[in-house]
Amino acid sequence: MSQPVIPIATRDFSRPDAKRMFLTLACFACVGACNWLLLQEIQSQIIPKGVGGDNGPWVIRPILAFHFGAMAVMTAVSLPILLAPLQRRWKREDTAAGTRYDPFTDQPLKQIRFIVASLLLLLVYGASLLFYLFSWTTIGPEGIVEHLPWGTLNYPFTDIASLECIPDGMRSATLQQDGPWYSINLRSGRSIRLSLDNEGLSSKDLTAVTEFVAARSRLKWAKRTDARHH
Repeated sequence: MSQPVIPIATRDFSRPDAKRMFLTLACFACVGACNWLLLQEIQSQIIPKGVGGDNGPWVIRPILAFHFGAMAVMTAVSLPILLAPLQRRWKREDTAAGTRYDPFTDQPLKQIRFIVASLLLLLVYGASLLFYLFSWTTIGPEGIVEHLPWGTLNYPFTDIASLECIPDGMRSATLQQDGPWYSINLRSGRSIRLSLDNEGLSSKDLTAVTEFVAARSRLKWAKRTDARHH
């Protein structure tokens, strides 16, 4: 005969639950740090390296935010697998105690909203992973090549409509962006943005590539009208 199911009562957030949360956050931090380094290594095997210097070509990697998003989705997927033994242990402890902590007790709508929000975040971070690994921009004598997860776009320097910048020491309140920041605005309406937020792009290379683009396009960098000193 099957064992009778013993109902488990819900309890308020307690000291054992705080310990479990602390341990989960510590594991998240450790796994996140490992994924951060792992993603850097994977990206280095996919994205080509640019020559740089004064004439390029320069390979512009994605901004730091994509690295954070990629790390988050990798950690969100791998952490439950790594925590599975602990989860089973905690479940046995709750069964023995006859109580468990459930933040969604008698709040089904709150639980549904949490699940939906988590799925949306997972989609956003999943997109960050794709862009982090499979998108970069190459700027060189032949023009600008934008590599995206779904294809490649080529722009000769004659396709540049204008050059816009936020100088170092200034900030755009509209964009919530500090300088130095540069935007290559194309005739198609697309724009390619460069700043020190792009991973691996040094101040020296940023200066070199922006001077190169201005010379090849025969345009000048115009300061954004909303740029103001800090």
